[in-house]
Amino acid sequence: MWLADRLVHLLTGLGGPRDKGAGHRHLHVPRGRAELDAAYRDNWLARKVVDIVPFDMLREWRAWQAAPAEVAAIEASEARLRLREGLLRALRLARLHGGAAILIGDGAPDPARPLRPETVGRGGLRYLHVLSRDALQPGAIARDPLSPWFGEPDTYTLAGGQRVHPSRIVRLVGAPLPADAAEAFGDSVLQALLEAIDQATAAAAHTAAMLPEAKQDVISVPGLSQALATEEGTRRLTERFGYAAAMKSMFGMLLLEGDGRSPEGERYQQKQLDFAGLPEVARLFLQIAAGAADIPVTRLLGQSPAGLNATGDADLRNYYDHVAARQAVELTPALARLDALLLRDALGRDAPGIWFTWRPLLRDSEREKAEIGRMRAETAATLAREALAPRAVLEAGVEGWLVNADLFPGIEAAYRRGQP
Repeated sequence: MWLADRLVHLLTGLGGPRDKGAGHRHLHVPRGRAELDAAYRDNWLARKVVDIVPFDMLREWRAWQAAPAEVAAIEASEARLRLREGLLRALRLARLHGGAAILIGDGAPDPARPLRPETVGRGGLRYLHVLSRDALQPGAIARDPLSPWFGEPDTYTLAGGQRVHPSRIVRLVGAPLPADAAEAFGDSVLQALLEAIDQATAAAAHTAAMLPEAKQDVISVPGLSQALATEEGTRRLTERFGYAAAMKSMFGMLLLEGDGRSPEGERYQQKQLDFAGLPEVARLFLQIAAGAADIPVTRLLGQSPAGLNATGDADLRNYYDHVAARQAVELTPALARLDALLLRDALGRDAPGIWFTWRPLLRDSEREKAEIGRMRAETAATLAREALAPRAVLEAGVEGWLVNADLFPGIEAAYRRGQP
């Protein structure tokens, strides 16, 4: 037996049969591929919601922590395989369609067999192909907790019928599904956002449609219906007010017959619409869409924040912290399999001591860099003066900080040459 508990107010009807919201129920209606593609291609707000987050996740890319020669080799492999470009496209497809994949090609004759990292040598990766959700058919989800592919499809089938082992696939998911959903991919991010996006764009469209009606000239003509009853009367009336409009355009005045008050005279009025509250209404719907997309208005619309002393820095910092968290929680694990192969492609060996960090999304100003540099320099000087750390360790730490801080151009090359 199910028990329901909710608030009911007898006087106001809250929760009762008179409550207009009492019958609301959520029913999942999947958005079709054609509708999602049309929204992405034709609705500017839907396109920005899909594109902004992947672009920001990859905008500054990542910094490998290794020797300069090793970093150069890894970055060369990334450029040769066009990893950054392909990953951006795959993330956008995943957000639009609910999923996408990157196919790792090493030239193996049978892609249905596992791709083992130890078999990949220097330059062993041939390509990284981006596949849409419809370009490959996932197999059954592995349910064995002891399987390395637990929770993932045990195989994939390409559109041409070729089977591919999951070790050759980097799977990217859009909006996640409930835990018990036996699906390899997720929902489009537009599935839950499209209603808010449509309302925001419709509010702007309705406001724009009212602009031609903002000012209307109204002229009351005695005997208008009789004049329009015949073709001659219609022609004479059209010519008469055509000349009146032309005279108004030329001389800024409108000439009418009579005094405008008597039954025999024409009466002129001008009506104007009040747009005082419409900008706030349109802005409200845009804010709702931005909140639903988890993107601040300052980033989504590219506008400066309004209000006294408003800078928008807090909103952007919160947003970039959110993007950085998604990089660490979602993107880094998804790329782990590919990165192990990438290191062998670049270096020809395993490199467990090499790792990377995502570069900061919010750059410090020159003034902020100088202030941070001053505080770090004072800290290093204090540690050296009080002998709280070995001098060689401090020198290495300061060198690493100066090289990575981007304070003095050319300092890294100077350190390599051994110059002071």
